[in-house]
Amino acid sequence: MSSSKAQFVVKLSKERVDELVRDGVGERFVSRPGRLMKEWLVVDARKADWAELAREACDFVGRSKA
Repeated sequence: MSSSKAQFVVKLSKERVDELVRDGVGERFVSRPGRLMKEWLVVDARKADWAELAREACDFVGRSKA
């Protein structure tokens, strides 16, 4: 999704978001002050392959609906 701040945000498992944050690929998404979203990552375009993360997010969301 694109946030209201024009940030690219993906939904992944909490563990995967933790890993990507540790690796400096992005930061956790905050939907409103004080509301940290554990399964959502704001992607840093300079440090990530957006297309690959979008595919990974689609796979993750598709598995959770099955």
